[in-house]
Amino acid sequence: MDLSVVLTGDVTASIRQRGQQNFRPERVGGIVAGKTLALSRDSSRTLIVLGTGPADAEPDAFDSLMFIHLLGHELGHAFLARLRAVAGTLPVPAPRDQTPAEAAAILAYKAADEYRCDLFSNHILTSTLALNLGDVFEDDYRVAFAGALDSVHPGWPDLIRSHHRHEISLDDMFGQLVRQTDAMLILVAHADAVEQAAGHDPLLAKHAAHPGTHTLLAPAWNPLRAVLDRTPIIPTLADFADVDRTLQDCGRHITDVWAALGVRGRLTEDNKLHLTAV
Repeated sequence: MDLSVVLTGDVTASIRQRGQQNFRPERVGGIVAGKTLALSRDSSRTLIVLGTGPADAEPDAFDSLMFIHLLGHELGHAFLARLRAVAGTLPVPAPRDQTPAEAAAILAYKAADEYRCDLFSNHILTSTLALNLGDVFEDDYRVAFAGALDSVHPGWPDLIRSHHRHEISLDDMFGQLVRQTDAMLILVAHADAVEQAAGHDPLLAKHAAHPGTHTLLAPAWNPLRAVLDRTPIIPTLADFADVDRTLQDCGRHITDVWAALGVRGRLTEDNKLHLTAV
C-alpha cells in the first residue's frame, strides 16, 4: 500500500486539483476538512488530504486535537478501502443506472465506515492523550443532527410529493433521495460514534419521538449499528469479507425505508432501471 499525506490550507482546491473537480466541502452538519482519495481502484495507491487552516493562523489546542482526529479518521478510511479491495467486496460499477438495492448497499458500507473511522480515531485519542471524541466535539454533532431532522421528515415525503406534483422528474427525485439519505446516515454515524466514545446512549434513542427518527432513520441505521457493535472497528483481512457483506446486506433496510415512502426500482428484461414512485 502506497500512502501519501498532503497538508493544505485549502482542502477544496487540493482535492479538485487531483481529479475531483465537482467536490464540494459542505456537508450536513459541517465542512469537510480531510478526505481520502484512492489513486487506483484497488486502493493500493492512496492519498490523504488534510486541512491545516490558513497559513497565518496560530493553531491552538483544539486545532491540534482536531488534526490528530482527522489524521486517524482518514487513516481508517485508507485501511478499510484497501481491505475492501483485497477482500473482493468493493461493488463493481454497473454499466447503467444503479438500482435502489445497489445504491443502498454502498450507502450502508459508507455510513458504517464513517462510524468505524471515528472510533479508530477515538482509540488513538484515548490511548495517547486520555481524551475521547466527546471531549473534541462535545455536543456539536448532536445539535447538528437535531437541526437536520426536519429535512428527513417532512423533508423526504415532501420530496416524493414534489414529483407527484410534476415539479421534479422521477430520476431527479430519486437522485436527491439517495444523496439526502447518504448525508443523513453519515451524520448519524458521526454523531453516534461521538456518543459511543463518550459512553452515552445511542444517538437515535434521544430523538425517538421524531417521525424522521422512528419511521425513517432508525430502521435504516439500527441494523448497521447492530453489526458494528459485534464486529471489530477494523476487521482483519480474514474476517473482512464476511463482515462487509453483512454490512452491505443492511442496505435492504434502506430500500425498505424508500419503499415505505413509495419509491421502488427494478431491472427490466433488457437490463434497464425501472423506477416507480407511488
